[in-house]
Amino acid sequence: MYETIIVEKKDKIAALSFNRPDVLNAMDFVMREEIRLALIDLERDDNIQVVVVTGKGRGFCSGADLSATMGTKYRANAGRKRMRNVFPLYKSIMNSDKIFIAAINGAISGSGLSLACCCDFRFAADTAKFGLPFANIGLIPDCGLLYNLPRLIGVAKTKELAMLAEKFDANKALDLGLVTKVVKADDLLPAVDEFAKTLCKKSYVSLAMTKSILNRTFELTFDNLLEQEAGAQDICFLSDFHNDAIADILRNMKDKK
Repeated sequence: MYETIIVEKKDKIAALSFNRPDVLNAMDFVMREEIRLALIDLERDDNIQVVVVTGKGRGFCSGADLSATMGTKYRANAGRKRMRNVFPLYKSIMNSDKIFIAAINGAISGSGLSLACCCDFRFAADTAKFGLPFANIGLIPDCGLLYNLPRLIGVAKTKELAMLAEKFDANKALDLGLVTKVVKADDLLPAVDEFAKTLCKKSYVSLAMTKSILNRTFELTFDNLLEQEAGAQDICFLSDFHNDAIADILRNMKDKK
């Protein structure tokens, strides 16, 4: 079905794998479009609760495939249009009701890192190498990285990584708070799968509501957040998961008497 990605579904978990290993899964126009279409399909699939994103070969994603635009001379606003065409892919991850886990299996840089930072969790192999090379080619970090990275590691550390444009390893990423956990390369996918299964045992509704509010929490006043919370909790109170859980608690309390 796809040329540059692989999508697999099992129970409540989907795996989306970038499949251009010869270029460390750099994203060209075809790959971006296929990812966008795959995300639409996954969003519509009510059976899927968690999406694992990873890469085939030695890399997670090395960012944009610059060979596709090498030598391009941009007119005023042409670059703006190009970027706006890319944004829906990243927004769909941020705005999705699904929980996304980036399984960073190797080299990750540029807009590949931007995509991983749009995910809700990031697991990294101990061999993974990170980079923000934008400053080295006269660009700014893009695809939402200047929004997500400060929220993960703080503004000061984001300035350091973005302006120095130096590569760093998985352990530094863990120390910064950029990744959730670092595991041995061979253990990466099993560890992520176990984590995904744990999430699938939780309420789909409550996880989706929690994600939605947390993604906007820094833009909300306290009063606005409380209103968002009230509306979300109202929906959660009505869910089968909540009512079944309360019934189980009451049943156990009765049995102990």
